[in-house]
Amino acid sequence: MIYIVRDPRDVVLSQYHYHRKLKKIADDSPIETFVARFLAGKTCPHGSWGKNITTWLTTRQDPARFLLLRYEDMVADTPCELEKIVAFLGKTASPEQIARAVERTSASRMRKLEQAQTDQCELTKGSRKDLSFVRAAGSGGWRSELPPPMVEKIEAAWGPVMRTLGYELSTQVPSDPQDCDSLGVLSTQR
Repeated sequence: MIYIVRDPRDVVLSQYHYHRKLKKIADDSPIETFVARFLAGKTCPHGSWGKNITTWLTTRQDPARFLLLRYEDMVADTPCELEKIVAFLGKTASPEQIARAVERTSASRMRKLEQAQTDQCELTKGSRKDLSFVRAAGSGGWRSELPPPMVEKIEAAWGPVMRTLGYELSTQVPSDPQDCDSLGVLSTQR
């Protein structure tokens, strides 16, 4: 299993804009309302971010068969993270093959593909054409786009798990090692 986790503060923004693209919410829909729904697991068929990540982390049995990657690391050093995936799968790839894969999956290339095939993809079929599915394709946008009270709510809900996964918190969330140790996260490498 290859599991990619992303900072929930960025996930909520991504989902918010995706729901706008799908016409599920209006452009002027308050982010505060969306964050409340996000925390309750009502914005995604897979439940809340916290439930999803903790379920995967608690049910894995064999670390040799479970690779945890962070989206932020994939953005920051795509070749390195792709090499981890190749090694995990027991395959080999030359530096040239890695570079070619990175280029073929770049955000700019994905945006062009989206423009050309938007009505062929189930994720974007029938959606607004004026909003892109592939937006910033980065990390940390929450710092400028998410109101501080919403950041506080997300960190209060999932701070210990976020911290364990290497996400720095911007608010003071009590640290309870028991929360994450019971998940078996503390002793697991990413």
